[in-house]
Amino acid sequence: MPPARTLRSDGITTGPLPHASCTSPPSNRRPTKSFAYAFHLNRASGQDDDIASLGDDVRLGVDHSGVRLFAPRWTDIAYDGDFEYLPDQMNTVAAAKVLDEAFPGERARSEVVLVLGRDKTQEGGHVALSDLDLMVGDDLLRRLHHRLAEVCWQRAIRLGYESGPIDEAPDECRPWLERAQVALDHSVTVDARFYEAYQQFVPDTAPSLTEPRMAISYYDRWQLAMLIGADPDKADGDLEDARLLMPDIESEVIPIADRELGSWDAMLDLLSWDDTILGSLLSKPAARLAVIRMSSELAATGNIAMLEGLDSLLNEVRQYSMGHANEAQADRTPLRLEYTGSAAIGGETLIAARDAIRYTESITVIMILLILIVVYRAPLLVAVPMVSIGVAVAVATCLVALLTDWSIRDVVSWLDMRVFTTSRIFIVVILFGAGTDYCLFLIARLREEAAKAEWREACRNALSGVTSALLGSALTTVFGLAMLWFADFGKYHYTGPIIAICLLVGLLVCLTLTPALLSALGPSVFWPGVVRPDPNPSRSLFATGPDGHAIRRKSIWDWIAIKITRRPRTTFVVGISLLLLPAIYGWRSEQSVTYDLSSQLDNDAASRRGFQLLSQHFEIGKINPVTVLIVRPEGEAREQLRKDIGTLSDQLYEQPGVVGVRTANDPLGDFPPNREMGLLSGEAWKRRALRQHRVAQNYFFSNNPDYQDRLARLDVIIDGDPFSIETAKLVSGIGKLLGDVSENPDSVWHDAKFYYTGTTPSIIDLRSVTIADNARIKLAVVIAVLVILIAVIRRVGLCLYLIFTVLLSYYATLGMTVLFFRAAYGDAYVGLDWKLPLFLFVILVAVGQDYNVYLVTRIVEEQKTRPWLSALRYAVSRTGGIITACGMVMAATFFSMTASAWLPAVLNLVGIQTDATSGLKGVIELGFALGLGVLIDTFYVRTVLVPSFVVLTGKSKKVSGTFSGR
Repeated sequence: MPPARTLRSDGITTGPLPHASCTSPPSNRRPTKSFAYAFHLNRASGQDDDIASLGDDVRLGVDHSGVRLFAPRWTDIAYDGDFEYLPDQMNTVAAAKVLDEAFPGERARSEVVLVLGRDKTQEGGHVALSDLDLMVGDDLLRRLHHRLAEVCWQRAIRLGYESGPIDEAPDECRPWLERAQVALDHSVTVDARFYEAYQQFVPDTAPSLTEPRMAISYYDRWQLAMLIGADPDKADGDLEDARLLMPDIESEVIPIADRELGSWDAMLDLLSWDDTILGSLLSKPAARLAVIRMSSELAATGNIAMLEGLDSLLNEVRQYSMGHANEAQADRTPLRLEYTGSAAIGGETLIAARDAIRYTESITVIMILLILIVVYRAPLLVAVPMVSIGVAVAVATCLVALLTDWSIRDVVSWLDMRVFTTSRIFIVVILFGAGTDYCLFLIARLREEAAKAEWREACRNALSGVTSALLGSALTTVFGLAMLWFADFGKYHYTGPIIAICLLVGLLVCLTLTPALLSALGPSVFWPGVVRPDPNPSRSLFATGPDGHAIRRKSIWDWIAIKITRRPRTTFVVGISLLLLPAIYGWRSEQSVTYDLSSQLDNDAASRRGFQLLSQHFEIGKINPVTVLIVRPEGEAREQLRKDIGTLSDQLYEQPGVVGVRTANDPLGDFPPNREMGLLSGEAWKRRALRQHRVAQNYFFSNNPDYQDRLARLDVIIDGDPFSIETAKLVSGIGKLLGDVSENPDSVWHDAKFYYTGTTPSIIDLRSVTIADNARIKLAVVIAVLVILIAVIRRVGLCLYLIFTVLLSYYATLGMTVLFFRAAYGDAYVGLDWKLPLFLFVILVAVGQDYNVYLVTRIVEEQKTRPWLSALRYAVSRTGGIITACGMVMAATFFSMTASAWLPAVLNLVGIQTDATSGLKGVIELGFALGLGVLIDTFYVRTVLVPSFVVLTGKSKKVSGTFSGR
């Protein structure tokens, strides 16, 4: 039975849509090992991100290590996307599996939508496209049709075709050869139409393969005709035309099998406005659409190269023909040629992630380097942490890559690991931040011990003195992050343990390599400073001189320690109150998130520009319908199945928000039940022609024997934004209707399984699984961190208070983050990225306890030789500076995640040109929130709230209690 569905108060289902197939165990998260590995093996060459970052340079420095020799590149194992990480029991995941089985071979998994049109006028009206505008469209189509022909022809060759008639070719080659032949015919036809309109603009330059005429299309059509044994006279005519258009064409053309088409390899088909059957669906008086159907997933890394190739083709059109059209029509708003669609959004998201990684890694290293220089002003003390963390990052990332590769290839059967592009950002940022903190604490303690003992002994004492604090700090973070393993959503599930493994590697390096380097370098590590044993060390906050009077130190932390401990009640009440207001706002705003994938990109991103232009002329629901798959227990005659589908379609039209239902009877979904159609009318002829179109023939029914006459497919067009809550409610209503139909014993669809796919059903499933994960993981993280705190500190009351402070800090940080980005985005603000609250909670609760652990363990240590109040003051004084430095390091690393938002502008301002994107908004928002949260923990929670609470509880116990040292 499928998992139970519940309905939230806002009308969104919090479980999968009804009748999801649950044949796969829930623990098997997508992507499966076999699918992911096949995906990576088939990835086209040249897809490497080529990230020239300092992090990569550091890793190259340890290429001799055994791990690096066998570890694959990160880009070879990363698998992205959000829907791809939904658990198997979700309805949309089951739907994808049914689609793969029922429509094998050429199922489109994503698309690129090309939009040709103008913006609305100031009055809000549309200006119809002119003949010159359509000339630009023809320039685009002639090139695209030829590219489709090349891809299909090359695919047929890879599948085993050599030569001979199409009907004698291997079965898997025939459809691609037929499509290549049709595409070449289209390219030649459109080219002739284009040239008639373009003659007045033909430049006085030597002809090329594609300009001013598509000579390559004529030549390729001749080649294909000769290969398949077509009419030789017609074929020879194409060769003559090709030579006439470009006399030296035979010396310029590359054989079809040798052409570099890897970036276009996922192209399956091209649907455009000039299609005699489907053209009306893609045409408006003021705009035209062309849809490139892709075999790649939305977030396939190959989409990056595809977009780069598409950008190049579109730029050729813009330069060759669109410029002339706009110049000749200067009184009109400029004609625009844009792209959007799932593959475009996914590809640009990957590009933005690539740029975010590059900038984050570089800025992280630079900021830590600058902080270490300011803190130490000693070159060797700067070098030791940088070398240590560089080694830690190199070893950790390579280890994770190696383990992930083993998991994908099933080398270790029980291993279940995956990485995605942005998980590397988390690894680098947290490992650099936490690893540097570990080194800073060790060096600070070494400075103390070196003032009391000889170097070797000082090194041993320093290491033994901080080991328990470092272990407690690291284990708190590791166990907190590891709780993400219990999430059902794959990106949560894999991210926590991966970062935890890397932190353990960082801790191991800082407890072994770092002490070894410090010991080997000797006291000269502090050069130009000098640290040597002091024969008269002072142990109290107020040491006494030879005359018996107190020697007052002038450290700011001495002053802070005294001020806080003198008026602890006032400090405590005021401190809690100041955080309470933003915390309440954060608590109320926690669900104010967006699942809009395109909102991750900057408003100037090409796919968002295309989406905005598309939405001005077309109903978005028609381009992005909800696909319903119906699988009956037993087969049914095809005609009866068509009749039953027609009856069900009438029921769907009665649902709120449904504006169209595409079925085998009505492929365009433009004939609702109340629309009359005469038997001999033009609409009737059009409808019959649509049923015979190649898209309709293989779209609505499956030819797979397992599903033949059992499976029916229909598209429901919803009036609304596919990412909106309102549209999700409408789709949930459709799910309820079809669920009732299936459960009705009198229905012809009794016991049929209904599956849903498309953007909105995927958002519903994603929302439901992440809401459930959020509640479960938050509780697990709090319990795990609390257990570690109790084990390390052994003061239950204090540990509970520390948990309270970090929760207060989390909600206050969330509230301030919402306020900041509301102001920063203005009217464009639609909510924070949906992943932010949980990642912020887990990382802030886990990492935020580090500084509390450092402080409290030092208090406990000092209580062994001092009264509780003196121990508290001394601990605050001695750890204040170093904890502050550590907090600034961690905050700086998190803030480096925002670099892609401001660094390109800074570089351009100083004359360094860059074409990098503005990064992913989700990464930028999370980096800002984490940096802000760490600063609040460092400068407020640890400095004000924790010491004041310790003083209050210490007074209440009259020295002989929880915080008594004697």
